[in-house]
Amino acid sequence: MIKGLIITHGDLGRELIQVAEKILERKADLAFLSLNWEDDGSDMDDQLDRFIVKNKNHDIIIFTDMFGGSPSNISTRFINQKIEVISGINLPGLLKFITYREKQTDLKKLVKIIEKGAIDGISILSEYLGEKK
Repeated sequence: MIKGLIITHGDLGRELIQVAEKILERKADLAFLSLNWEDDGSDMDDQLDRFIVKNKNHDIIIFTDMFGGSPSNISTRFINQKIEVISGINLPGLLKFITYREKQTDLKKLVKIIEKGAIDGISILSEYLGEKK
């Protein structure tokens, strides 16, 4: 099974996991790391490295909240054939990960499914419903 880790500013990652678990009515088997506002991220490398070592027999997707932020910048150092990073994760993308990773999908295919789910999960409601006049 492909393992997942969410790294975000503050508690956003933990909250995304809790909401996904509530929607799916089951545990998500996802880990999270929170970057505290006062931290410079120096200990995040060690925490991330420990997660990777612990899950060395699995492919890993690391989700971050925003491209260019510290969680993404730190995570990019770990990208290789078995580890991918997706920045800008949202609830629809996370739900795709949780539901599709159990279907024996390979890492690259799953990353594309998540990306499409995250993008398709964004809607401008006035365009969807039709502009009110």
